[in-house]
Amino acid sequence: MARTRLLAELERHNGALRSPDLVMRPNTLGAARLTRYSFSRMMLRRATQAAWRATRTAFNMDAQGRGEAIYELRTASQRFSFVAFTTTINEDQHTDRVIADAWEISAALFEGQPSEQDLSRLRAQVPLQEEGRFDARVLVLTRGNRSVRFFQYLVDCLAAGTQPEPTDVADAGYILRSTAFYANGKYGMRSFEGYPAGHELAVPYRAQFVAAWFFRELGYDLVEHCAQSKSGTSATVFDEQWRRYFGLGNATGLGLVPYAFKHPRVLHAWASVRELALAEVRALEATPALVDQLDSWVERAHQHFATGTTDNCEPFPNAATLVRALDEIRTVVNRVRTDREAFDTLYRWAETQNPETTELLVSLLIELHQGDDSLVDEMLTVEENAAIDLGSNVKQLRQIINERYGWLNEVDLDDDKADHFWWVISDNAEEPRRVPRPALEPNGRDVAIDFATRIWKLSATLETLPDELSVAELLAQHPSHRLAVSRLFATDTLYGEPQDNPCAADFLPLQLQRFQLAMYGMDNFKPKSTDWLRVTLFQGAPRIDDLGSAMTDDWVFPKRPRYTS
Repeated sequence: MARTRLLAELERHNGALRSPDLVMRPNTLGAARLTRYSFSRMMLRRATQAAWRATRTAFNMDAQGRGEAIYELRTASQRFSFVAFTTTINEDQHTDRVIADAWEISAALFEGQPSEQDLSRLRAQVPLQEEGRFDARVLVLTRGNRSVRFFQYLVDCLAAGTQPEPTDVADAGYILRSTAFYANGKYGMRSFEGYPAGHELAVPYRAQFVAAWFFRELGYDLVEHCAQSKSGTSATVFDEQWRRYFGLGNATGLGLVPYAFKHPRVLHAWASVRELALAEVRALEATPALVDQLDSWVERAHQHFATGTTDNCEPFPNAATLVRALDEIRTVVNRVRTDREAFDTLYRWAETQNPETTELLVSLLIELHQGDDSLVDEMLTVEENAAIDLGSNVKQLRQIINERYGWLNEVDLDDDKADHFWWVISDNAEEPRRVPRPALEPNGRDVAIDFATRIWKLSATLETLPDELSVAELLAQHPSHRLAVSRLFATDTLYGEPQDNPCAADFLPLQLQRFQLAMYGMDNFKPKSTDWLRVTLFQGAPRIDDLGSAMTDDWVFPKRPRYTS
């Protein structure tokens, strides 16, 4: 049903959508930014529309913030509990790596209100993380640490009765930093297919982002509690300017890459939602009110990045560079203000600029879109099974490759460097990694995402075969091509294939990672190598006591409080 709905929407906008040769190329994916259809924002809009209510129901902590906390979410018909266990660890145990074996925060999103027996089991199992075992009432498992640089500083400020100094927090967009959000059946938890119809969290990633939102709330509560424990009544709490500013930090690495390559219909749905919204905004008549609305978003983004830092974010631009891009965007907005097709004119201008400017404008234009969130939820729930049509023939396979894989001709797949890496599940982390082929034998641990080279080799074989040879006969004669043929039938979509070769020596994982993180709703991309980066989630977002009909969706791009350059 969802796939049919998505196909219908794409067909309705046929001719107005951007080409996959633009959307799915690496430098476009590597310039993506969050939009109003990112998962974090859709979750909070759903909370407002459905009148969800959230409260902190338990908070048993010592002076150092070690103990337990429970946050409860109530919907019209359901109740969920975010149960967190906190401790402290030595600074040298802090790591962004998923392979850590100690964390200061471990938590679970639990369906219902846990009994004392449930809590006893959660106390024993949740801190174990991957080593723990859970039942289907546990929807999400997560963990993380306090910010080494800023947690104690914030405690000391509030304990002294003062607010943070803007220049001292620098790029501190978070108080706590998470390292994983496990769900979908891992370790005995509820699988996505196990959510019944009508379940409030039966939307891709909704449970994870409810958990992340509570995780962020815990950070505020821990800082304020530790400050009060230190100074008593002389301590203060975050004021109105700071109480929403901090988000949740996250560190993300190579694990995202195989997921994107192995789930082409998911990737297609994510990109399609953005492209459909962009196409509809470009077709809007640019009334003065809508142009003013866009101008206000440009100004909001400008203030956000102007109060950012000049940190090195290569290969991505830092805040200062984005300010200059926004200056250019604002100049063009003013120039086309009276143009009835101003939004299309703006986009066409942006497409002549660098990808960062283009995709920044795309994000801002999509803020004008007033789509149906329920339709977007439906489009994001996809059927991934795709059977090989054994009755089709070689001529048809050649046609598919010519139509969808012309970009392979622009990648030197005959070069030795095109097959430099293989991807593997590591022994110590059970997470995907990439290794130079001469360095280590895969020994059955490899993750087959070398689709570019496989389809390139399949194409060469097809040139030697008669048109009428069936796919069944092809696979009987050349069984090594089965994965490549299967890929052709799985990517019968516009945007399902990243136009890149993950096995190439010059493959840059950060570009594909950034697209995925932007879809989650993350920002402040700070690469730490070619393989992993730090980001911030929910920065500026409403807190749990902000939920209500008056809550708005304009919380992104927060300005650093009281900042003067």
